[in-house]
Amino acid sequence: MKIKNRNHQEVEIATGAGLRTEIEKKFGTEAAKTASSYHYKRYLAEQGLGIKEMIRALGYENIGSVKVRELLENDGTKPLFNAIVEDGLRLGWQRQSNWQQLVAQTVNSDQFSQQWYYLEHDDEWYELRDVGQGAPIPTSRIALGDQSIRLSKKGRGLEWTDESKRANIDMVRLWLNQLGKQLGRQYENVAVSRLLNGYFADGSDAAPTIGVGTANTLTLGDIFYASKYQEQELGFTPNLAIMNLNTAYTITNLRDNGAYLYRQELQNGNYADVVNSAPFISNEVPDNRIILVDTNFGLVRYEGKPFGVESERSAKTQVEGSYGSEISEFVPFEPNARVILTLDQAR
Repeated sequence: MKIKNRNHQEVEIATGAGLRTEIEKKFGTEAAKTASSYHYKRYLAEQGLGIKEMIRALGYENIGSVKVRELLENDGTKPLFNAIVEDGLRLGWQRQSNWQQLVAQTVNSDQFSQQWYYLEHDDEWYELRDVGQGAPIPTSRIALGDQSIRLSKKGRGLEWTDESKRANIDMVRLWLNQLGKQLGRQYENVAVSRLLNGYFADGSDAAPTIGVGTANTLTLGDIFYASKYQEQELGFTPNLAIMNLNTAYTITNLRDNGAYLYRQELQNGNYADVVNSAPFISNEVPDNRIILVDTNFGLVRYEGKPFGVESERSAKTQVEGSYGSEISEFVPFEPNARVILTLDQAR
């Protein structure tokens, strides 16, 4: 099939059984056998094409009205179907979830076991110091830690029964968005757990903690003190506070001589801002903890395999399914970019 790509060049794209052969040549037998959406998108991208161009080239004016069976049971369109499934899951997983707000950087990794690097420095590492003529300039160095990071595979699938194959793509997209949103919530929980507890079992990446003025009593002054402590003593400026719903309610409900401090926010149906931003609500954080984070340096996401969708037939049910998965892990980057405010302990 000849198609004009985004650069207005005419390119030739394999179709039918030829598409499977072409993907097998470029990416291997497994990618062709499972109709991998990730490899199909790479194949199209090499030709300067995207999914929308392929949909139009295949003659689908309204892909939303097409039945699942029409795409899933054809070797030439099965990769296109899995790409549509991937896009639907991504919509919920990435755009309707907040986990990306917590990540400073996604780092690509070509290994399932990733070495951990860190910046080694003294207590005054962030200062520019006076250096005498000819004297050595103080330095920090990038060091290799003893621990390693093991990336894990995460995924979820949908099985296509004969009944579900009668559904059209528009209906399938709603299911995918719903499922993707739940995947995003679970993914977000993992990210928050890493910020709260660290990744390494020995506690080497644990966040520093700071108590409140009076145990079990939270004031605005306590939040101010903790954020300024992080800025002045640790060298990081928190721009996000992570807490559970009860704690966010407690802060928004604070009073002074009976008057609500955040009356306007309550009337507008908003939470009170903490460290100049809306609080990040997560029930992964217990009632007696608030995480103050400088999100520019707090958390790194290592990615071993980007999110993609593949087809597989279940040996148990003999039903074909589309399975989305990716390989990744969240790991704190700089421990001091997080501070845990302990509401049940006095400082």
